[in-house]
Amino acid sequence: MILHPIPHTQVILEQIDRLLADWKTRLDLASQNMFALQELATYKQLAGEAGLAKAQLTGTTAVQVTAALDAISQVFQHLDLLLATINQAAALRKQVPRFLASSEKLQAIEELLTGASIQLSVVQVPLAQRGLLSATENIYKVTPDNLLAIMSRTFNIARDTILAVDLAWSNLEAKLAQADAEIKTLQQRGQTLGMVDLAELQAVQQAIAPLGDRIARDPLGVGDEFEQQIQPLIARTKKSLAQVWQQYNQVKDGLASADILWQQLTELNHQARTAYDESMEKVTDRSSLQPPLPNDQLEAMYQWLSRLKAKFAEGLISPIQVGLDNWTAKMKAAIANEQRTLIANRYPLETRRELRGRLDALKAKALARGRAEDPILSDLATEAKQILYTRPTDLAKAMVLVTKYEKQLNSN
Repeated sequence: MILHPIPHTQVILEQIDRLLADWKTRLDLASQNMFALQELATYKQLAGEAGLAKAQLTGTTAVQVTAALDAISQVFQHLDLLLATINQAAALRKQVPRFLASSEKLQAIEELLTGASIQLSVVQVPLAQRGLLSATENIYKVTPDNLLAIMSRTFNIARDTILAVDLAWSNLEAKLAQADAEIKTLQQRGQTLGMVDLAELQAVQQAIAPLGDRIARDPLGVGDEFEQQIQPLIARTKKSLAQVWQQYNQVKDGLASADILWQQLTELNHQARTAYDESMEKVTDRSSLQPPLPNDQLEAMYQWLSRLKAKFAEGLISPIQVGLDNWTAKMKAAIANEQRTLIANRYPLETRRELRGRLDALKAKALARGRAEDPILSDLATEAKQILYTRPTDLAKAMVLVTKYEKQLNSN
């Protein structure tokens, strides 16, 4: 029988060799990763291997780990089937000569590598579902590529479960301890802020204690409870306390600013009162003078601030904020009014000083011009000085005299 070369539409020897080499690489990697998973201490403890007592699991962890271990066992079974199929194809390849290859053998190799060559299961068909000519059983076959894809998905799910248990066993105790410490911190801050209703935090703190005892048996269940119940409640409480703490600091800063405003007002009041009393004593025209804020009003503002401070010390925050805002607004208005009062009460005194200065400057100017002995200027200067240095000073008359002196000096 004369053998002819294989048509181009069939898998040629080079392609088969590349497929076999690729499968060798993939199967080596699959085996390495499977055995790496089995070498994990957590896997050995869960599976009861390497002389370790099998972990006694409950709840969510028991369900998921049982499924994961079954899945890993299934992956190993599928790996054996895959290895057997690829090894069978490799054995056939060794029987094929480099030249004048048999098309039947090449097709057999091709079918093993790319066809539905791996039988996974045989399922009996119930009589009620059979027709007259129906088969009594269904045979489920897959290609090597499809089987490897199934194995990859199964392995990933099982691996994630094992690693989740490993992570939970490693971190949960520290997480629970951190959460307990955080709750205590929040409780202390809540007490500082006068928040007595922290029942939710107390409930969470009580719930954390038994979770620690369950970590060994149900780490995944404990992790779920921690993530879904405990952490969100702590986060909500922290957010709520942060808002209250922000208000607390705002009120605290506001009270500090209130002390500054109070000092500013009392100082302005003192200055305005001093200027008022001095102007009353030193000038005759008192129509522009404004009485400073009475002591009883100052005392009322001080008592109002004292009550706000006392309430804040008792732990009240929101009501204090409203009262403090009102007090601050009224205080700023009082300060603005007292500033205007101070200006008004200082004006006569400043006018008197300005007239004295003008008169001295004009007299110096007269001296420089050689008119210091001018009788008219001398009389005006004498009269103006007498008025400006006499209490109470008639500012209007002094203004007239200084103005006349200036005009007389500049007349020539």
